[in-house]
Amino acid sequence: MFNRQPDNKFATLAFASMLPHHNRMTMEASTSNHGESDLLEKLIAICGADAISTSDADLRFFSQDLFFEGALPIAVASPSTPAAVVEIVHLCRTSGLSIFLRGGGMSYTKAFQPTHDNAIMLDFSNLSAIREISVQNQSVTVESGCTWAALDASLAKHGLRARFWGPMSGGSATVGGSMSQGTVTFGSGTTGASANAVKSFEIISGAGELIRTGSDGSKGTSPFNRNFGPDLTGIFANDAGALGIKTAVTLETEPRPPHVSGLSFAYDDFDNMAELFSELSARRLSSEMIAMDGDVARQNAGPANLVEDAKAMWRIGKAAGNPVAAVGRMAKIAMGGRRFLDKAKYTAHFVVEGRDKAELKSRINAIRGFARSGTEIVNTVPLMTRADPFPVLPVTHPDGRRMLPIHGVFPASALHDFHLDYSALKARFSEKMDAVDVTVAEFFAGIAGVGLLYEPVFYWPDALYEYHRRRTPEYLDGQMSVYPENLPARELVGEFVEAFNILVHRHGGGHFQIGRLYPYAENREGGAATLLRDLKQALDPDNIINPGALGL
Repeated sequence: MFNRQPDNKFATLAFASMLPHHNRMTMEASTSNHGESDLLEKLIAICGADAISTSDADLRFFSQDLFFEGALPIAVASPSTPAAVVEIVHLCRTSGLSIFLRGGGMSYTKAFQPTHDNAIMLDFSNLSAIREISVQNQSVTVESGCTWAALDASLAKHGLRARFWGPMSGGSATVGGSMSQGTVTFGSGTTGASANAVKSFEIISGAGELIRTGSDGSKGTSPFNRNFGPDLTGIFANDAGALGIKTAVTLETEPRPPHVSGLSFAYDDFDNMAELFSELSARRLSSEMIAMDGDVARQNAGPANLVEDAKAMWRIGKAAGNPVAAVGRMAKIAMGGRRFLDKAKYTAHFVVEGRDKAELKSRINAIRGFARSGTEIVNTVPLMTRADPFPVLPVTHPDGRRMLPIHGVFPASALHDFHLDYSALKARFSEKMDAVDVTVAEFFAGIAGVGLLYEPVFYWPDALYEYHRRRTPEYLDGQMSVYPENLPARELVGEFVEAFNILVHRHGGGHFQIGRLYPYAENREGGAATLLRDLKQALDPDNIINPGALGL
């Protein structure tokens, strides 16, 4: 499996001031230090030879994400059963090795990077089966390495979907990775974040014990009820893999809505746009709520391409459900073109669903009523979002520049003041960013029951890593420039990120995808800090599972 290019996404960048560079020793030289030969033989006995890789290119790729490089592990192992994971945990405990966990590799927060080379990395692409779809019980049990796109395709055959059904990167992002990281997008306008759809986890602890949460933790009981006693499921959600290894997840399902449409609006004022998101979140009127400033929209649109635009319109047309609606949608988009991107300061986009046409119309009319302070524009973005929910996403700017998104999550009451202070922060960095050709723009997402995700996205010219090269979509072949290494730009981005994190904390915000980039353990107060560390000690007594994640 490792001889092919792994199907994972997003690019890597190392903060020069935060990360050392690690040089991998040759296998012959390191064997005496790590007992690698014996270890590899045992890993092969557990997983099979085809499921173990020690190639330098694979080790580099699997130890990189969109932002960071880690130390190179001894090997990447891809177990195919929970029993194999248990064996690997026992092997690593007795060998004094750490285990770092990688799903689809979609992180940008140093969530899975090895912090030292006396370690192995687990890849979950062979642990990806859909174990059971229960239409009657409204649930699906899926192994952690399954992608959201594969899960959604299987559920669609039964007229179902997961209540939260993935991020836009779901063509590569895995269910287990999302549940460890915490993600939003599809279904977040009504369900909230990814963990809200979980009924049960199957976990392998750092002591090699198998744990099932919710009602599945009782003998003879299925995973139908998350809230059977204390919510042990919630303990393992969003844990960055620090508390255990997720091998399977049971998700709540729901019928796929038969009627889907979308609305888009242009705004010149952030506060008015944020108020609209708050109103729609409270009423659960839109299943997906996203917005972006004009720079993000223009940069992510990429160059005009008649062939790709035609393909996109065809997918939107097919999603309309009938020929008349398809022609109407395609004509509207063709007339609107990309003109809506030209001048808008912010564009806000809402996917709307209904059980029938009357409900769909009612929701659309309600949203238009709340959006009176904005200007309605062509609804290309929400229609395309639903017509092609899991596209092959670029890991760089279309012109080849590196990119990095970061984020904070805020309640509605904090948004006004945070936005003012963030705008001031960006202004303070403006001259320095211009000097090294760094640009930053913003993306937003509404999360029901939580608030608004506020996501700056950085772009700058820089050399690419192995991760970028493997994950660049074919449709960008020939369109990307090649840039030299740009350490000053990386350092400046790192400086901005540090200031941003301080600002988020000052305004009472939080984060998904905590990893090792965003502070967590160090900010726990009183008994919460003690409880967190006691849980880590009880579940992972030797601290071998993703050490350092969550600040543990």
